[in-house]
Amino acid sequence: MKINLKILSFLLVFILLMTAMPLSGFAARTVEQIDADIAKREQQLKELENQKDKQEDYIAELREQIKDYDEQLTIINGQLDELNAKIDELDGEIAACESKIASLENEIADANSQIEEQNKKIDETYELLKKRMRAAYMAGEISELELFLNADNFQDFLTRSELVRQVSKHDSQIVSDLEEEIKTINELIKKLDADRAELEESKQILGKQRAEIDVSRQEQQSVKNSFDAKVAQVEAKIRKANDLIASYDANSAFLKKQNEKDEQEKAALARENDKFVSNNGSSGSGTISGSSGNHSYRVSSRGMICPLQDGNVIYSANFASHSSRGTASVDLTCVKNRVINGKTYSTSKTADIHAAASGTVIKTAYSASGYGNYLIVDHGNGVSTLYAHCDSLLVSVGAKVTQGQVIAKVGNTGNCIPRPTAANPVAGSHLHFEVRINGSRVNPENYLPWPLV
Repeated sequence: MKINLKILSFLLVFILLMTAMPLSGFAARTVEQIDADIAKREQQLKELENQKDKQEDYIAELREQIKDYDEQLTIINGQLDELNAKIDELDGEIAACESKIASLENEIADANSQIEEQNKKIDETYELLKKRMRAAYMAGEISELELFLNADNFQDFLTRSELVRQVSKHDSQIVSDLEEEIKTINELIKKLDADRAELEESKQILGKQRAEIDVSRQEQQSVKNSFDAKVAQVEAKIRKANDLIASYDANSAFLKKQNEKDEQEKAALARENDKFVSNNGSSGSGTISGSSGNHSYRVSSRGMICPLQDGNVIYSANFASHSSRGTASVDLTCVKNRVINGKTYSTSKTADIHAAASGTVIKTAYSASGYGNYLIVDHGNGVSTLYAHCDSLLVSVGAKVTQGQVIAKVGNTGNCIPRPTAANPVAGSHLHFEVRINGSRVNPENYLPWPLV
């Protein structure tokens, strides 16, 4: 079943539009959710670009096929031109033979007309002789004696005898001449017939040659038609591939436009969240003041400890990867075998989250589409930290916490990637950690110790 590419493109854009836009009645998206949507679209853009590259490679292969076909068609067309030229040449020779045959037939017809004319004269002469003989018979036979007796003298007798002989001789000569002419004309007709037969034979030979060449031409034309059909099929595939590329470009343009809108929305949300911290948190020089707490954890030069102290702590997403998407934050993970609900997992889930510095909890909340369970601690002097995607929160708003105190457990609530499933309920477990100075996000890596633990 063929699918209209324009309809397919429209449906794809429609689906992308519906999945990209928040529905009315649902909570507004958080920065993290927007980041997730942008990341999803970036992946879709990569897939579209990959599909486009494949189609362009496919088109390049198809164009190579057409190039090969065109080279073979050039040869075939040259052979067809030669065959057509030979057929034209033979048609000219056949036409010349037919013209000569027609001319000979005209000459034969003229000769036959002359024979008829001569036969007519012979018949006329024959009738004249019959009339003369009949007249002589009716008048009685004229003998030599009668000519002698009726002659006035001997000279007259000789004259009359000679006259009779001359008349008879003249009539005989006429008949003889006519017969000679008929004989000559018959020989001419015979020669013309022979010439015509020879021309007919030549015409048949030329016709046979033409028929053989015409068969070759038809075979070559059949081969050419086959290649033309192949070229048409390949060109149809190229058009289809170009239509797909056009749909990919349209979808990519749509995704990029949606990402641009989301970047603007994310910036607005970040400003709103930053505004909350500015309005509800402390302000100052941005340095940590007060006691570091009773612990043995590594403290950075700026007075913070790593919120995770369990196992081999790593940056699963550093500041650079987050900032490329417009989020000033880091993700922390500590892989360790843990038994959760009777099953052993290599995961950060349920690991302790420690307060990076002493302070006051100013916000605890849950965002199903964003941070999940999260809290914000104000450390005074304009410094605050945020801990997101927690499995559980162990403190509430207004609580005073000390550096190193366990304030939550690592989890995968909210918008985590990959998302947890029934088969893998610990998927995506990590700590999303942010640092703000006077409400503005900064690079957490600059405030954490190195090594982390």
